[in-house]
Amino acid sequence: MNEVPVILKDMPTRIRGFVTLGSDFAPIIIINSRLPVEQQRLTYRHEMDHIERGDQFNEDYVEYGA
Repeated sequence: MNEVPVILKDMPTRIRGFVTLGSDFAPIIIINSRLPVEQQRLTYRHEMDHIERGDQFNEDYVEYGA
């Protein structure tokens, strides 16, 4: 798998991160910059799991936070 770009963005704390698609349909991971570094790492791994499963191409997939 090619390297996935990661963007740190200041967001509300209830949002840890998400995957979006670029104009070329390649995934991009957005991670909340307000999170402590360890939580950013866990969020990165979580979002990579979504990419590896192909969730970003499943229009029926919805994830609800805890």
